[in-house]
Amino acid sequence: MTEPIHVPKIITPVQLEIERKLGIPDHSLTLEKLKKWQLNRLNDTLAFCMNHSPFYKEKLADFSNSIPLRSLEELQQLPFTTSDDISEKGHRMVCTSQSQIERIVTLNTSGTTGTAKRIYFTKDDQQLTVDFFAYGMSTLISSHSKVLVLLPCHPAGSVGDLLSRAIRKIGAQPYSIGPFNNPDPINDLIASEKLDALVGAPKQVYTLVQSWKSSNRGSCPIQALLLSTDYASPILKKSIESAWNCDVLEHYGMTEAGLGVGVDCYLKRGYHLREADLYFELIDKDGNPVAEGEPGEVVFSTLTRHGMPLIRYRTKDISQIIPGECPCGTVLSTYKWISKRMQNEDSLCTIAELDNILFQIPEINGFDAAAKKESLNLKIYSDKQNKEELKNKISESILNTFPGVNKIEIELLAGFPSSAFSLQKKKIEYIS
Repeated sequence: MTEPIHVPKIITPVQLEIERKLGIPDHSLTLEKLKKWQLNRLNDTLAFCMNHSPFYKEKLADFSNSIPLRSLEELQQLPFTTSDDISEKGHRMVCTSQSQIERIVTLNTSGTTGTAKRIYFTKDDQQLTVDFFAYGMSTLISSHSKVLVLLPCHPAGSVGDLLSRAIRKIGAQPYSIGPFNNPDPINDLIASEKLDALVGAPKQVYTLVQSWKSSNRGSCPIQALLLSTDYASPILKKSIESAWNCDVLEHYGMTEAGLGVGVDCYLKRGYHLREADLYFELIDKDGNPVAEGEPGEVVFSTLTRHGMPLIRYRTKDISQIIPGECPCGTVLSTYKWISKRMQNEDSLCTIAELDNILFQIPEINGFDAAAKKESLNLKIYSDKQNKEELKNKISESILNTFPGVNKIEIELLAGFPSSAFSLQKKKIEYIS
């Protein structure tokens, strides 16, 4: 059995994991050391891709005189990789033999091709994720914790499986359940086993909380909770914290980046990112870097991956660097929680904005949303008896918040939406 790791809960453990990779003492990381590591690993990755990836050998052919890079800023000269690139040519990005590929993840795509994306990982690539998960989870659990894992745990190498391995690495006990379609047995398990930590998707966790409250179970033993796989609105996190009297932290993950990207420190101001494995940029809609403190699209390049390295991958996620140092003491930047993706200029609103409005109403168990031109159609799930009162409250809140919405239709239904039991990201369905 792997020896448990021990991480003090002061500075973000993400920095300590970076220091381990760089081979330097704890709390000795400087931006200069980090940037030197990133530049060296970027050049290693670029050389590796040009030698082993047919896709990048062709894509970077006109830039060979610029490689190796003399500075991190010179990376801006190189072309972006997009979701459509992976859909169309992902197999040509693979840099190892098929025998070295341990896990292939297939993702549906909203890109122009409509073709599914396949992301390839070696055994070592997956171990990088386990290591990051172990340090990240140590922010909220100890070796004595009993952790409920509601992310997919099968097959081997899925995100819940890697997370469970990381939890065991800390010395804690995972309860690897995976996604569920009935909250009652899950809440029974939490109560009977006195589970004290949980990792799950925001809408699934919110469903558990609402079910727990409606069944009058009393206090919940969960002390710490990590939300992952989808955006979590501040009001949703606040309602979970209030109902269960627990700490709620947020994880930023993406399969293309190796599942784990960043996690809150204990101060819960925003993400600290795994910057020894990934190099990040923030760009505007034209592909130019944004100033610190300004919002921009997250772009990353892998630094330590071998199965399927990616260079300047555009995520469509919008974030920004929070100015100033984090009080946890890290030298790492703090990135604002992801609340939206790049969208059309004529979009009525984002799903995160709807969350912030609707989850302020405690009677709402969940919702589905669709939009057409200036009309918003909502299916609201609630057990509230006075339906007209609830409809009026929702209509007033929506119309006062979103000036582009001129018409709203609300259907009230009992229970929970089926989407609450799916790990698909919440979104507004736009009807042409």
